[in-house]
Amino acid sequence: ASRAIELGQAQPVLRAAGHAEGTPRMRAALEDHRETYREGMRRARQPFFVYTGVIMAGFVAVLALTAELVLSGRIEAATAIVLLVLAARFLEPLGNLIELIGALRALGNQIARIEELLATPALPVPAEPVRRIDEAEVEFADVTFTYPGGDTPALRNVSLRCPAGSTTALVGPSGSGKTTATRLIARFFDIDSGELLIGGVDVRELDPTTLLDEIAIVFQDVYLFDDTIEDNLRLARPEATWDELREAATAARLDEVIERLPAGWQTRVGEGGAQLSGGERQRVAIARAMLKRARIVLVDEASSALDPENEAAITRAIANLGADPDRTVIVIAHRPATLEAADLVVSLDGGRVVESGTREELLRTGGTFARLSSQYERARHWRIASGSH
Repeated sequence: ASRAIELGQAQPVLRAAGHAEGTPRMRAALEDHRETYREGMRRARQPFFVYTGVIMAGFVAVLALTAELVLSGRIEAATAIVLLVLAARFLEPLGNLIELIGALRALGNQIARIEELLATPALPVPAEPVRRIDEAEVEFADVTFTYPGGDTPALRNVSLRCPAGSTTALVGPSGSGKTTATRLIARFFDIDSGELLIGGVDVRELDPTTLLDEIAIVFQDVYLFDDTIEDNLRLARPEATWDELREAATAARLDEVIERLPAGWQTRVGEGGAQLSGGERQRVAIARAMLKRARIVLVDEASSALDPENEAAITRAIANLGADPDRTVIVIAHRPATLEAADLVVSLDGGRVVESGTREELLRTGGTFARLSSQYERARHWRIASGSH
């Protein structure tokens, strides 16, 4: 089913590539889905015919018995009619049961997927978890982590410290482990070895609710619910006052977007936030993080191309996040302006920390960060050369 939805949503890309009917992989997935549907229908038909036959045979037997009693004079015609009506009424629930059994058999594949999800092992919780975080300091101590089913560690012996109230920027090429590091802080996975400490406490010893109450996450691909901007913000703190909503929107530069929209705060953003641009969606996510008042904020800065207005607004919003001395911000940075606001820049490559320091210090060393920064500047100033005719 997901492939069928993908085929519809990706039509502009597929048509541009000359594959309006889908790629071979898509067509194979759709054929598998079609075969699964047929199998479900076959499984639903079998009990339908069996039980329908049994019920109809029972009704025919009642009809024959009633006719025999009437013809023999043992009951009157009125009594026979009452018997047949009662028989039909008793058989009606059985007919509904047949439809339900058929539907359940047809849903076998969906039920199997739900059972697979429910069988997924949960992360272990200690018998007496820590329910308080005294300080919003984050520290990786010789952390190694490999994704389930993977062979190569995504992080190798990573050690870094993000002091409470600081802004730490993670930089590095794709696949260097930046996103993995932020996921581990939120305990989406457990590490293989080493320690990941928040406020001096191993995240595995913290109560999961306490941990997530203290963390706000701004994903690169922001998902918004098909609701109003106000309700999408209130997801972070339903009891927030209007003044608090406006304060968060202003700090995230979302107020500028709201002013342009005809319905303002009551504008519906569409499924996944489709009515807003990528930069506008990220502003909503940053405002949501501010409204939550979490002491640790994890930001995956949008790496896709943004117009200058959105780029400047998001950079300013991230800087506002880090302006609170009680808030620790860890941002996966892609733009120099974000790095300038960081207290510490950590450069990752191949799942390892290769260098750390201030932006100016790393530029002077001429290492991985300096190379990435140089590549960014060259790409930023790239122009199509005008040819002579």
